[in-house]
Amino acid sequence: DDGDALEPLPGEPGFEWFGQEEEQEPEEAKDVGDFADDDFDPWKALALNRSQSAERPPTEDGEDAENDLLEEEYGFQDDLEPIEDIDTDVPEGEDQEDAGALDADGFGEPPEASPTRTEPAREGDLSLDEIPEDQREAVEGNLELKRALSEECSVSRSAKRRRTDGGATKVPPIEHPTAARLARQWKLQNDSAATYVLRMADSEAIEMIAKTRWAPSPMHKRSQAEQVYEQLMRAKERKGPPGGPLDAVAAFGHRFHLPGEEDEMLARLNHKSLRHVFKEYDKSRPIAELVEEANLLDVVDDGEIAAPDKPGLFVLGRSQCLELIDPFGDALVVGDANLTFSVQLAEHRESLHHAGRTIATTFEKLETLRERYPEIADTVKRLQELGCEVLHNVDCTRLAVDPRFQGMQESFGAVYYNFPHAGVVQGFFDGHPFVRWRHANLMHLFFRALRTFVKPGGSVKVASNSSATGVRYSDIIGGAAASEFIHDETFPFMEWSLSRYRRSYGDRRDEHKRPEDGDVYKDQRANSDMVYCFTYKPSGVLVAAPSINYPPTKEELIISNEGRAGRLPAGTTARRKRVEELYELFLHYVQGIHVG
Repeated sequence: DDGDALEPLPGEPGFEWFGQEEEQEPEEAKDVGDFADDDFDPWKALALNRSQSAERPPTEDGEDAENDLLEEEYGFQDDLEPIEDIDTDVPEGEDQEDAGALDADGFGEPPEASPTRTEPAREGDLSLDEIPEDQREAVEGNLELKRALSEECSVSRSAKRRRTDGGATKVPPIEHPTAARLARQWKLQNDSAATYVLRMADSEAIEMIAKTRWAPSPMHKRSQAEQVYEQLMRAKERKGPPGGPLDAVAAFGHRFHLPGEEDEMLARLNHKSLRHVFKEYDKSRPIAELVEEANLLDVVDDGEIAAPDKPGLFVLGRSQCLELIDPFGDALVVGDANLTFSVQLAEHRESLHHAGRTIATTFEKLETLRERYPEIADTVKRLQELGCEVLHNVDCTRLAVDPRFQGMQESFGAVYYNFPHAGVVQGFFDGHPFVRWRHANLMHLFFRALRTFVKPGGSVKVASNSSATGVRYSDIIGGAAASEFIHDETFPFMEWSLSRYRRSYGDRRDEHKRPEDGDVYKDQRANSDMVYCFTYKPSGVLVAAPSINYPPTKEELIISNEGRAGRLPAGTTARRKRVEELYELFLHYVQGIHVG
């Protein structure tokens, strides 16, 4: 079936990489107006919007433009500081000095371990014994990663343990038989980055690629490991909803795998009938029966259903864009670097006379914010005037062990996380498999952490770019589903009533400029920015542990040619030091400790 085919081979007609497609002029935006506009026909507007958003919109400039921008900002530049104060450059003559100390595998003796080693830890975090047992699952994923990284850091691997019969360095085996066959077929058995990708890959995605003629190209500017990883991700994403605009009926249809005719039937319902079908459908009765039942219901204007006779999709979509949330529930904002979004949300809630609190949080400490944002004191003051609580140094994946959140169980009616990112690792683009595991875990652990604190029926909105290669849209939707947050809708960020705040990068670049200061950012990203909307609907059934992506082993990093360490001579102390500091960064990451 051509509709399910994967990408063509490099060099073949139609081949593209990282979303590079022919640029298309965006359709002129239609103003949906207001319910009271007599000249506005919402049914016609609805049909137009669904026809325009049926497919995922093309990437504006592709990832190459994004990568060029990232490289210009903080990638592969010699003047950037290392993660720690360790010189990773190879001094003149080091190769000759190290040569005499190398063993048969081409590795020198491991550096001597320090007598005492202090693992980083967040100040004030509660221990597992100090939190209720039903909250512990939210931090188990972090603890599992911490254990894996700590064990890897504590093991001193000798040269003999890395030796094979032929004297070559050994890479961890690939257990999946199809993945192992592909590695042999592509001659990547000794490529530690590629074998890491295949070891950690989704089995269904591997089988999908195995059925095609696709193969990585050694001549491409991206490494073969990166090419394989991107194809595996695309194959996995084809099983779920797209990353672009998705109305409420389309999201409902994806969740229950409804055929096209039932999708169109629901799209024609008014608000009252559509809500009835959404509430009652559980696969035990056919959609047509529920639609007929809904059409027979009397319209009761009791204020619980707004505009019951208006098109259902139109009403649901507008309520999402206008941010009509629970007025009595608290609202939580996480990862708001300069707190400008929190100000806009608080002003919005004040204008609607909401009784619930707004809690604004940042991942960074206040001292860091003062260095990056000269206006931060005024921003915090404004939030306090609006009655908000402002918290700093908050890791949204570890809320259960943060003592400031004790007593807030099931208090949040709305949660917001705009443009999530796990942080830059110098020498790697966001989508590189050696570092992207952090971004994927961020979403899975974030939604799992929310289960304790969000009210049943509460909403969660995550804004992100549909073509992002760090936190991918599939991480957001998949992480939400794994923790029983139902995907309601996806709409363009620029249509959101809360989109007009001053964006920030969320890292040290903010000291010199902001995203809106450059036209490249706006041109490349704006039309692909989306808001992914979810509702928490716990089933009461025990859910599976969150999906955790594991980092490459030190062994794989040391023998790989990827990243900054891979560009250093093999077997040198400089390469080993670079891997050690990279692992230290990973360990800081899983404990929620900010670096750089």
